[in-house]
Amino acid sequence: KEYLEIKWAQLRSKVEPSFAERAVVNYRDFFSNGRIITSTAINITENEVLTADGHHIGYDYLVIATGHSDNVPVSKTERLHYYDAENQKIQSARSILIVGGGPSGVELAGEISTDFPDKKVTLVHKGPRLLEYIGPKASDKGLSLLKSKKVDVKLQQSVDLKSASDGSQLYRTSTGESIKADCHFLCTRVPLSTAWLNETILKTNLDKDGRLKVDEYLRVKGRSNIFAIGDITDV
Repeated sequence: KEYLEIKWAQLRSKVEPSFAERAVVNYRDFFSNGRIITSTAINITENEVLTADGHHIGYDYLVIATGHSDNVPVSKTERLHYYDAENQKIQSARSILIVGGGPSGVELAGEISTDFPDKKVTLVHKGPRLLEYIGPKASDKGLSLLKSKKVDVKLQQSVDLKSASDGSQLYRTSTGESIKADCHFLCTRVPLSTAWLNETILKTNLDKDGRLKVDEYLRVKGRSNIFAIGDITDV
């Protein structure tokens, strides 16, 4: 894509689109001493990166920071239009379903219930507690805060999103419960963007979860000039 996006501002931008103006910044606005290629990397050799549009980019040192496989627009204008559309969806709904009780789902429920206290917000999570990647004390506090904002939290359930495809606006859960909602937001885990590395010289450096194995300096193990950073590492 053509822009840097401050990831932790994404959910606020859905509720307040003007926030996205500050959180989405074109690379060319600040990255002047370098070359920007807007394309997809498809291969790595010992001294080159190949892109989908035919670029061969030589390197002495390589940093891989591909994060997650988010399906996002290429341009800043398109990204801002996306946030406007998401905000319209929230504003026009009386009831909202959020699927997923990780950081994104909990934060989005908090953002919507804070700015739109009159809307009915329901959060469904398949796990036994919210925010399972951190301690129970934080989970309990998150649950308490959402309940104080009248968010209806349903744990140990999943949702069949296709159940409302008939236009009924009724979503059925794994326990047979029905949830009425004008719209829904899917806040479940997005896959890592590392599958493409299976076709490169680094295919043996991926662990069973698709993360790159790195040493204490974030070098890909066994490589002296290739580094990896962010969620794609096994740190």
